[in-house]
Amino acid sequence: MKRVVSIWLPSWPIFRLNRAEPAAVPSQQPFALIESGAHGVAIVAVNEAAAHLGIEAGTSLTDARAAHPTLLSRPAEPQKDRIALLKLARWAGRYGPNRHIDGSDGLWIDITGVAHLFGGEENLLDDMTQHLMSFGVAVQAGLADTLGAAHALARFGCPPDAAWAMAPAGETREAIRFLPVEALRLDAPRILLLKRLGLRHIGQLYDIPRDSLARRFRSSDAAAAVLVRLDQALGMAEEPRRPMQPPPVLSVARAFAEPLISSEALEAFTHELAGDLAAALAAKDLGARVLRLTFYRADGTSGTIAAAMSTPCHDADHMMALLSEKFSNIEAGFGIDILRLDAVRAGKREASQKGFTGPQGAALRDPSELVDRLANRFGREAITVLQPQGSHIPERAEIRLPALDVLEAQSSSRVARYAPPWPYPKRALRPAFMLSRPEPIAVTAGVPDGSPASFIWRRVERRVVRAQGPERIAPEWWRTLYLDADQKRPRTRDYYRIEDQQGAVYWVFRHGLYEGEEATERPSWFLHGLFA
Repeated sequence: MKRVVSIWLPSWPIFRLNRAEPAAVPSQQPFALIESGAHGVAIVAVNEAAAHLGIEAGTSLTDARAAHPTLLSRPAEPQKDRIALLKLARWAGRYGPNRHIDGSDGLWIDITGVAHLFGGEENLLDDMTQHLMSFGVAVQAGLADTLGAAHALARFGCPPDAAWAMAPAGETREAIRFLPVEALRLDAPRILLLKRLGLRHIGQLYDIPRDSLARRFRSSDAAAAVLVRLDQALGMAEEPRRPMQPPPVLSVARAFAEPLISSEALEAFTHELAGDLAAALAAKDLGARVLRLTFYRADGTSGTIAAAMSTPCHDADHMMALLSEKFSNIEAGFGIDILRLDAVRAGKREASQKGFTGPQGAALRDPSELVDRLANRFGREAITVLQPQGSHIPERAEIRLPALDVLEAQSSSRVARYAPPWPYPKRALRPAFMLSRPEPIAVTAGVPDGSPASFIWRRVERRVVRAQGPERIAPEWWRTLYLDADQKRPRTRDYYRIEDQQGAVYWVFRHGLYEGEEATERPSWFLHGLFA
């Protein structure tokens, strides 16, 4: 059964401003944040001094000043309030990976399967509210089976001497029965109409027939809104919730009574989490593709490190090897009190042979593990693999792709996308070193269309002692099909493998065919590569 926590921060804009500018909010004089609306300037939030005078959010600034002339005001900054609330929501991930902001002054957290880390739901709520109050923010929390019920308990169900209220699992209906109808998250006109009909508590709506309740409203839309909110609170209708980030496939976490300070303890507990996650993945016959380690500090901040793998993996040692490369980026601060390791992406783990036995009896490891470590250390784009393209032109016959992408495609049976057949003819000799751009050379040949007898490259003349060729490579016909009459046509290449007096072996080509002395464009020569 789902369990959801709703957190209400009743004076969040005031707290955020006071934290950003400590001198901006007076402690003794009434103060309010204001915002322009359709009905003039209204109060958004007030400090304690203003609240004691009975000034409330939503009141017109003109009315409030008429009653309390000493009231100070300042424009609200909703965008900054939202950014700070999102940061707090990231911190709240310590209580569950699925969470997000709720309006402009609240959060929701799905704590399903997490409460045991804190010794139960009551201890989790105590830990959550005490942490928030230690930051100096006023807080009320509610826990129920649905977000609607948790929202109602947080804002209307907390006892005066407590910071939270909880509906036991399966008892949502009774827990919110005596809460006011305002707890259903309805707008003011619908609340006013319900009260005029004598319906002041949520429980009064339970026994009224749906058709009868709908007939009491002037429009079907108003009646439908009330019924939808009621059904969502009772769990009879789904309420879509979009978390801050996609939920992980699997997640394991560990909470600590004393915050971790030393890197040795952090590494040891991370290794334990890797073992737990590997076992959970193996039980489902899955392997992780992307890992994310999130650490929550005692001062209310958090951080993450991540690692990607080319093939699905449930090997704890390999996971730990990838994560340990990034431990130097972790700042423990005042200590880390919660660690969570997520399998953000996972795939089916196919049975595969890791390698053969080497000459000395040592097993040859799967190259994907080496690729994982190098890519996570130097970056995804730094480790590449040459893959063929459908072209006989040497500089277009291959392409560099990230090795992680290629191995992932191969493990997913999508090899054809990345591995078409090599376009080279069988047994064709290709140099080990190709120049990024063919460099022009001056060639002397016995006959105009013959092989080179000598050539000058980079101002040094080299005499050819052996030559093999030509290997003729014609232009790609599809590149010439739609050329205009005045556009230059690609030319045929004749490649030669030649060796000079010092034993160096070169790969050169004649660009264009010899068409006689009266030809308008003579062939030119280029050096394209060197053999080892």
